[in-house]
Amino acid sequence: MLKAYGCVGRFKRDPQATHLERLTIDKACRMAVQESLANRRRSALLQTAEKRQSLKKKKFELVDERTVMTALKDENGQLKTSRNEMERLTVDFYTKLFRSDVPVPRTPTPPPEDEPPILPEEVKYAIRKLKVGTAAGPDNISSELLKAGEDSLYRLLARHFSKYLSEASIPEQWKTSKTILIPKKGDLTDLNNFRPISLLSVVYKLFTKVIVNRLEKQLDNFQPPSQAGFRRNYSCLDHIHALTQVVERHREHQMPLALAFVDYYKAFDSVEINAVLNALASAGVATKYVELIANSNEGTSTTIQLFDKKLSIPIRKGVRQGDTISPKLFSTALEDAMRQLGWDEEHDWEDSTDIRGINIDGKVLTNLRFADDIVLFSSSTTELSSMLNDLDEVGKKIGLKMNVKKTQWMKNRFCDQGKVTLEGRDLQSADANALDGPPSIKEVTSQLKDPKLRAHIFEASIIPAISYGTEVWPDTKKNATALRTSYRALERALIGTTRFERWKKEQRSTDLRQLSQIRDLEEHIQRGKHRWGGHVIRRQDDRWSTRLTHWIPRNIKCPLGRPPTRWTDYFRKNISQPGRHWMTVAQDRAAWRTCGPR
Repeated sequence: MLKAYGCVGRFKRDPQATHLERLTIDKACRMAVQESLANRRRSALLQTAEKRQSLKKKKFELVDERTVMTALKDENGQLKTSRNEMERLTVDFYTKLFRSDVPVPRTPTPPPEDEPPILPEEVKYAIRKLKVGTAAGPDNISSELLKAGEDSLYRLLARHFSKYLSEASIPEQWKTSKTILIPKKGDLTDLNNFRPISLLSVVYKLFTKVIVNRLEKQLDNFQPPSQAGFRRNYSCLDHIHALTQVVERHREHQMPLALAFVDYYKAFDSVEINAVLNALASAGVATKYVELIANSNEGTSTTIQLFDKKLSIPIRKGVRQGDTISPKLFSTALEDAMRQLGWDEEHDWEDSTDIRGINIDGKVLTNLRFADDIVLFSSSTTELSSMLNDLDEVGKKIGLKMNVKKTQWMKNRFCDQGKVTLEGRDLQSADANALDGPPSIKEVTSQLKDPKLRAHIFEASIIPAISYGTEVWPDTKKNATALRTSYRALERALIGTTRFERWKKEQRSTDLRQLSQIRDLEEHIQRGKHRWGGHVIRRQDDRWSTRLTHWIPRNIKCPLGRPPTRWTDYFRKNISQPGRHWMTVAQDRAAWRTCGPR
């Protein structure tokens, strides 16, 4: 590459060089630069793979230049290319986004009482839980630096943290963050297609981690079983399982079902701070912690740097991006708002004219939530429209606004043919969802000679992506064939062959597996399904995934003929112990392990 640059310099100084020669050498230089960067990238990824480290993290580190904005659209859709205009549009956009629009009065709280001082052991535990490899904040203190500390550091931080808690006030330096704009899919001249990521002080995040450790149990108890986001021992798979069980029962018993998938516009950035503080008081959080959180979100600002100048943006609403306590604060505010709907209250099913949702053995199921992602359940499109508009109304009171373009709905074939509307506008029907495929690892695996290392990368990257959620799928021939076909295509790509080449060499699937040395996908899925089935049955906390697994619709006669394949049919077929139902076996963890796939 240096030789190419030298040639360019000589040609530019040579008065006899023709225009065509200059164009040719410029092109050769660009190609040499591209080839050098590609070789550097391949070499770095190969070394990372050989060390069995994260390829995703290394790919992010290899991005030498972040996406540079070349133009932005103004409010009228006109492109602006000057730096001053683009900076002005950015400041206006985020100032408007973080401006408080909904007045929410604070509810009175009792006088604050002193809370126990923070112990060095609490600081040590929080430091041990910090993630490594994350970017430092404006103070350039990284989590690795804190993890290298010893008891003297824990005592020092505990003393300062106790002072901040006692005064219900944090240092002003912690109220400033640095925001990086990460491009999403879509038109990159539209600021809506950028995700703002705030880099906060790691010491501040450590402090809020200590606080959230104290409040976690209290805030989790405030949440209903329908909220699975950012809760200990809950996962997104809980709600995926519950949703598939609802769809499965309604298909089997031919009952009408309508679902709405709610998407809020920049939910975490839009919720009003006073709404969060009122919700914390409703959850029974001590006044001292409420005042501390109020001070942490008062007078905050962030800086955005598009080019050379740092742009300061005041923040007047929203929970702080990247803060460890922010997910808890948002879900508490959302739950406090949704309680105004009265959907989860006890109902008299004999007088069910006013009851929303569906009846699950006498308990009403209206929604499932994972943080700000919500799915609503109903048996008619009219009721679903009413539920959506009611939810939108209470959401607006705390600053949340539904994204009409991304809020979608679907129904089964037994539901009525009506439309679902939000504020008088028809919502888009979500008949199919486009999913991202597994990550690309070809640029790494194509260079690896060690088949075991190549198989390790494949299993670490591809298998989790292709098998995600299969724990809750029914064991149908259609599902098994689709997965097997996709998996074999990926396996052929791994070793660099095609179906035609396999046919010419008369290779069978077993021969292909010996070459690739990867695990069998079907066995991996069976182990995951067996493990998940045991978890669901053994739970005692009355969450929806377990309740719906046991649910049999009452007073509804099944249609004639063989029912569709159920999720539980896999266990009835594969778990056989004389005189014992598979659910009884699942209650005994040791017995369940012995009867599962090896």
